[in-house]
Amino acid sequence: MRPLIEQVPWQSGPQGLAARFHAEAGSFLLESARLQPQRARYSLVGARPFLTFRSWGARCEITTAAGTQVQYGDPWKLQASLLARCELLDEIDFPFPLGGCFGYWGYDLKNFVEPRLNRRATGDLELPDCVVGFYDSLVVFDHELQQAWIVSTGLSPDGSRDETRAAQATEFWRKASASAQEHDSPTASTRLLPALASGLWRSSLPREAFLEAVRKAQAYIRSGDIYQVNLAQRLTVEAGLPPWTLYQRLSALSPAPFASYYHAGDFALASSSPELFLRLSADQIVTRPIKGTRPRSNDPIRDAQLSYELQTSAKEMAELVMITDLLRNDLGRVCEYGSIQVPELVQLERYSHVQHLVSTVEGRLRPGTTHLDAFARCFPGGSITGAPKIRAMEIIEELEPVTRGPYTGSLGYLGFNRESQLSILIRTAICQPDSTHFYVGAGIVADSQPEAEYQETLAKAAGFLECIPTPTDYSVRTFK
Repeated sequence: MRPLIEQVPWQSGPQGLAARFHAEAGSFLLESARLQPQRARYSLVGARPFLTFRSWGARCEITTAAGTQVQYGDPWKLQASLLARCELLDEIDFPFPLGGCFGYWGYDLKNFVEPRLNRRATGDLELPDCVVGFYDSLVVFDHELQQAWIVSTGLSPDGSRDETRAAQATEFWRKASASAQEHDSPTASTRLLPALASGLWRSSLPREAFLEAVRKAQAYIRSGDIYQVNLAQRLTVEAGLPPWTLYQRLSALSPAPFASYYHAGDFALASSSPELFLRLSADQIVTRPIKGTRPRSNDPIRDAQLSYELQTSAKEMAELVMITDLLRNDLGRVCEYGSIQVPELVQLERYSHVQHLVSTVEGRLRPGTTHLDAFARCFPGGSITGAPKIRAMEIIEELEPVTRGPYTGSLGYLGFNRESQLSILIRTAICQPDSTHFYVGAGIVADSQPEAEYQETLAKAAGFLECIPTPTDYSVRTFK
């Protein structure tokens, strides 16, 4: 059977529909087209996966309506076997996913890509390395045409397809779309900023510790171990902030082409990521690394000065060229010889609070390479590790006291019809019932100024800090 595709009224938009399900485990919103419709045209809403995959190291849980099964092994390989059941390779003439595997793949899955790596940092949040759901239906919003479609495949956990199941899912989304209301995004509150400055939040690497970590990283650079490394600190607010409200504030204040909300069960992710890790369509693959950051200014003259400073910085230019070359090498692991190109090298992109330098690298996958194969071989994104990549990841483990969890992993989807897209999980809040966490990092090179790198992390955190609700909201400690 072919998937059922039915147009529905746009009326509520992606957030309006997602709001109906935001408290359900497995619900997601990928909101992609606010700033760059030519690169991020579709927003996607999904809920109620027919299968959920979670992993902690080699321990993997596979949950369906029949219960939870525990298996031990390489999470990438176990996911590959599950995805193989659901392929829709005869139906690849759609530019959006016809169902798929949606969720996040955390940074520590790197240990199954490069087995020589060891975990040294403390996993104090005790989050799964990976939480992904398998979805037989979803709603697609096309921002270019201002149209929305229900997509329903009728897939089941064993890979079989049933027309009745597809029709029931279509009816479910039809009713949900008809009753969804247009939701106004809450405005960000700035009343807490003085309190935040006085210590309401804490860091995994306070200022002096962060500066010392930068100096240690530079010692490794001088000794020839690495050329560059990304160092991050984790900011924690000791309050269970409502994740959907936080996402709405974050997306309103700091809109991004790869914004996303994902309810992973006992925690949720609210992201305004500007960075594409991989976009895959049939045998085509694209990555867009970001390096170099300056804050934005409300003064047009000062804003232009900051842009000029960024674009003429030898340090920032070298850093981006270095990471672009690293990603050319990573794509070389999975692409046909001679197919890799760099159509854009060092482009300026502006967002509400920061501006970046970006490159584009693209290639053609080797025959027989699945999207999951390509994703795993390139994981994690080189823009948030350093170069050389493996040694940089070893140094990150040494210098960062806590594990990154979802941060600098990927969030997105692997479509059953070989249409896939994965962002780099930066600008992302991790919302637990009693605390909220936000990581920010900086790329360290030989001539980095430690204080300037520290201030860069605070510039990246500004959007998150302004989204923190007022203290009266702190009584909300459950995901409601």
